[in-house]
Amino acid sequence: MFNNCDPVSLVVLFDITEGAGDLKLTKERLQFAAESRLRSARLFKADDGGLPFLTVSVEVVGGAFSTGLGYNKRLFDPASGSGGIAATWSIRMSGTYGRTGAEFIVSKLSELLDQFLVEYLRVNESACTESPQPPTQ
Repeated sequence: MFNNCDPVSLVVLFDITEGAGDLKLTKERLQFAAESRLRSARLFKADDGGLPFLTVSVEVVGGAFSTGLGYNKRLFDPASGSGGIAATWSIRMSGTYGRTGAEFIVSKLSELLDQFLVEYLRVNESACTESPQPPTQ
């Protein structure tokens, strides 16, 4: 996940089936939730499709949902001379959303975003604070 504390672009993928009732969830709401978290950490980069990027995905089928994040960056393998884009960190959760619907799904997405930010900032701490990291124990 180390990336010299550079900001990340955001890609939001949202899929909902007809069996989800009148769930008040939109791609725009998910985009806003994720972008807000990244902006508050000063890690949002507005250029869509730029590297590195964080993929946010939410799928809703009937009364169930699945949400996940994937941090993607360019990697290079000096042994083969090959390079490409790869997910270097990911997390996913799924469950049922019950009566609270969209609010529950957005709160679970927020939990995943918090986990991403904690990990990203921990790995990039010296670059983000411009101070040396203490030795790991």
